[in-house]
Amino acid sequence: MSGWLRVLIPPRSLESELEEYERADPTRTDVLAWSAAAWIASLSTLRILESILFALVVFVVLFRFRASARVIRAALWTPALACLLLYLLWTTAVTVAHLPPIDGWRDLDALVPERRFLIPLMLVPVLHRWRLLLLGLVAGGAIEVAAMLVRAALRASVWPELSVELTDGTQWTLVALVAAGAFAAVSAERGARIIGATFALLALGLQGSLTQRAPFAGSLFALLAVAVLGFRFLKPRVRIALAIGAPLLLALAIGTSILGGGVAAKRLESLSSLASYERLNDYTSSRLELWRLTLEAVAEAPIVGHGRGMWRVEIDRVALAEPEQTEAIARIVEAREIQYSHNTVLDVLFESGAIGLVLLGATIVLGLRGAFRRLPGETLAVIPIAAFLGVLVASQFEFVLARSIQGATAFTLGVLVLMPRPSASQWERSGLGRSDGWISRLFGSR
Repeated sequence: MSGWLRVLIPPRSLESELEEYERADPTRTDVLAWSAAAWIASLSTLRILESILFALVVFVVLFRFRASARVIRAALWTPALACLLLYLLWTTAVTVAHLPPIDGWRDLDALVPERRFLIPLMLVPVLHRWRLLLLGLVAGGAIEVAAMLVRAALRASVWPELSVELTDGTQWTLVALVAAGAFAAVSAERGARIIGATFALLALGLQGSLTQRAPFAGSLFALLAVAVLGFRFLKPRVRIALAIGAPLLLALAIGTSILGGGVAAKRLESLSSLASYERLNDYTSSRLELWRLTLEAVAEAPIVGHGRGMWRVEIDRVALAEPEQTEAIARIVEAREIQYSHNTVLDVLFESGAIGLVLLGATIVLGLRGAFRRLPGETLAVIPIAAFLGVLVASQFEFVLARSIQGATAFTLGVLVLMPRPSASQWERSGLGRSDGWISRLFGSR
């Protein structure tokens, strides 16, 4: 028994393992950090490139298997990642219990989590390079904005059928760009300040001119979070800029959306007609009915849930059992492409019950508590915290754990925010992490 405990329980803390990982082979650690940053930047730009970079990151982690395993083992004993692991194990167990055997085999697609659930394990060995990983996410958003502007110009001139959005989920990665741009706009030097404000406004304008409400709402909340956190932890002169700049960016973003006929304009057009439940349901793209039917299904297994891949089956059964078959219910039954309720809290509650929701909620609460404690010593962390909070808001209109780009963005920000790690000042004193100091200076942070 003691031998198993020595294998499972790490002899040293995560901080010590990270330091050893860096010192043992700084060159390969640097390769892994830059490869991970490049992969994060490619999340929604070139999907073929993203797959190649993902494989490269996995290869580098496995190449140093023993060292990587020690870091991952230590990370799994941190409260946030331990709760996430328990959530995955619980959801898998519930899924196994609810799936009937098919010719002697189980439906492995429903049992095996998607590769985005590997993201925490991939990024943990370079957790101390979090500033570089954050830069990768922000740089990817900037590339996406440039590409979307080119596509918008082509659409307006010679290619009217061309979609402005690169792929489904692109707008979610822009939430981090909005937070970073707003932070730089009030904290960085003059040149970086102008660039940051420009990209934040362009990202918000592009999101607002399109029709997806979730990422636009997430970006607006991230902007507010930057203002609130910045007002608390940044310098007095920055607080004045925040008091002026944040409301101005909000007004410009919403105004651009209205004038461009985007999500805000379409919602304003419908506000005057929200006199009944049916109209309000149409206003929310049938989400009210989706949520109501999901809650009815949840009530049948509120503690343990129904498992993965069972939502469509259960919702069809609940919908067809309704005494009044309304047009809204008919649309949901006919729309076979809908596979979840478009609300992360409800979908987690459906799949894994109250137990799963508590475990996932504990991951977030425990991680955020540690992040806020580190914030006074590393004000650059305002950016990933604000972006993560924005994604949490947006996830109330989407099941991010079931989507590719949305889920990868949420997991990446989750690693940057929720995982316990030494503060930037601690790494500086030990001599590690100094190579990324220029990123803090770029954004005008310490």
